[in-house]
Amino acid sequence: MTRLEECNTKVERVRKELKATGFDAVVLKKQANFSWITSGGRGFIGLASENACGSIVVTLDGVFLAANNIESVRLLAEELPEDFAQPITLNWTVDGDLDSVLQKNFGHITNDTQMDSWFKQQRTILNENEILRYRELGTATAEVLENVCLSVRPGMTEFEVAGEISKGLWSRGIEPITLLVATDGRSERVRHYVPTGGQVHSGVIASLCARSGGLILSATRSVAFQKGFAQHYTKLLNVEQAAFEATKEGVTLGDIVKTVMAAYGENGLADEWKNHHQGGMTAYLAREYRPDPNCPVPVQLNQAYAWNPSAVGAKCEDTAILTAAGLEVISPASARWPKVRQGSWLRPDVLKAY
Repeated sequence: MTRLEECNTKVERVRKELKATGFDAVVLKKQANFSWITSGGRGFIGLASENACGSIVVTLDGVFLAANNIESVRLLAEELPEDFAQPITLNWTVDGDLDSVLQKNFGHITNDTQMDSWFKQQRTILNENEILRYRELGTATAEVLENVCLSVRPGMTEFEVAGEISKGLWSRGIEPITLLVATDGRSERVRHYVPTGGQVHSGVIASLCARSGGLILSATRSVAFQKGFAQHYTKLLNVEQAAFEATKEGVTLGDIVKTVMAAYGENGLADEWKNHHQGGMTAYLAREYRPDPNCPVPVQLNQAYAWNPSAVGAKCEDTAILTAAGLEVISPASARWPKVRQGSWLRPDVLKAY
């Protein structure tokens, strides 16, 4: 299936929903949906943009790119498949009038905020092309993260480690949308390690969310320069294994969280689950669903999950896709990284550099 064919398949699903709901058109404004329907188009200017800088308008018989004159030519030439969409271009001085222009041109319209649940369901069931792209992203991201971690030396700062990871990702066309780095005892005090000038001495934990073609992958690796760093890591792998084994078709995300909560207790970590969320479903958002124990959403085939158990001083995390063959980790440890067998999965160990 070519990229354009993939896009057209998604458009037909949108049109079917338009017919069922009685709308003439839908405007896709959100970055996640822009990337989904364009099969990898980058609709952002800033990495953290929630809305795209152009909208995709799907009608019963056409597809349009609605954008101002700053963005229209670039998006058509660089981010959309050829012949996918016709341009609707406004001068940047009046692009605030875009909604009224679309209303006038297309009549009874809706948007992807009003259809949020429907679009979330569509973009989280991955097609064959998306799974292939996700695997490529996982392999490349794990290699970058591990190459940097292998090169870390005592005295480097969290800023420097984050900078090297960012450099490695950008060199492969991957966007670093979240970079967390904790040195020494900082991982014992906080769970979101926004980088600081703190220096590495006893060890470092590096976590990331990396994006390519709209798909987002999460992973974490740890390096110990002294014994005792990330001492709860093995216990967390047991918790993660419980999450992996519970991620089966039809099981609710809430029930998986309950399984994870119990696994913390079984591994002597008691209430550690209370100190951070446990991850969840991913795709075109870092967490499409970040479930609590009451989340009723069921697991389906061809969905991606990034569970991230954490405790004082340690964290483990990778991204996996549930296929008909089982749960496949798509960001596996590379050949140079130490590994440990954990149930049905080969998982990254802490790199012991002492």
